[in-house]
Amino acid sequence: MESLTLGLMIAINLVVGLGLLFLGGHYLVQHAVMLAGKLGVTPLVIGMTIVAFGTSAPELVVSLGAILTSHDDIVTGNIIGGNIVNILLVLSLSILIFPITVSRTFLRREGGSVVAATLLFMALCLDGALGFLDGLILLAGLGSFIAATFFLFPDTEADPPQERGATRHEEVVSGSGLFRHIVWIIGALAALALGSHLFVDGAVALSRLLGVSEAVIGLTVVAVGTAAPEIVTATIAAWRRQSGVAIGNVLGSNMFNMLGIGGITALVSPIAVHPHFLEIDFAMLLAATILVVLVGHFCRSLGRVTGGVMLAAYVGYTASLF
Repeated sequence: MESLTLGLMIAINLVVGLGLLFLGGHYLVQHAVMLAGKLGVTPLVIGMTIVAFGTSAPELVVSLGAILTSHDDIVTGNIIGGNIVNILLVLSLSILIFPITVSRTFLRREGGSVVAATLLFMALCLDGALGFLDGLILLAGLGSFIAATFFLFPDTEADPPQERGATRHEEVVSGSGLFRHIVWIIGALAALALGSHLFVDGAVALSRLLGVSEAVIGLTVVAVGTAAPEIVTATIAAWRRQSGVAIGNVLGSNMFNMLGIGGITALVSPIAVHPHFLEIDFAMLLAATILVVLVGHFCRSLGRVTGGVMLAAYVGYTASLF
């Protein structure tokens, strides 16, 4: 009877959590794109800041809770695993739904920034821990990235002409005010946060029944669970042909995971970094990030073949952990 009740609670958490994630993702993309038009910036900028940081909120909550209860492997696994999920799973699903066309300027600038942030995060972890000073360095990097995105490169082009036309059409049809979009975005983010919390609780409870380690839980179950808002938001954005929001959400979320979540958590308490992360998982993350930047730069687009290879790589990587 007890196992039946536990199973029912896990099922409820997973189903309700996924429902909230889908609703939140739908309205977040819709109103974020409209807000971008009202503010006079591209959907890419909104995707890399408001949408990306908002959908990364679950990772921040989970990481803070883990570090306060001395589960350092969950913190590191959540950050690294979440970024691997974003690049290889979230982005691949978006590409498989609708190929993403990006400009070389965008990849050289924003893609290069993500690669640099990954190298910085790796370098700070090489001594086996992230301390208070490391946290300050990471947050300074995040502040610089946000300032550059909004003030230096507000008109970065990432959407092809047909997508920009669709965005303008939505803005005209909606006729809604700035405040209304902000309220909808806040509500959507709240739905994503609650949905992610329920989904992660159910997923972690289910994984514990399988008897796997904290590091593996952090890299897989927790990483996928807390990345669920990114998965839903990016796939919905791809379905709506808003590739700027889709790829901006992924890259911006990775920046916030490493620089923001890593920085904030390190300020709260030093994070011990297990050698396993340095030997295998960091290499996987860096290789995947560089692959996306290079393919997009030389091919000018991320097509379904690339998406299939990335998805296969994620499945193989996850299988190797178990």
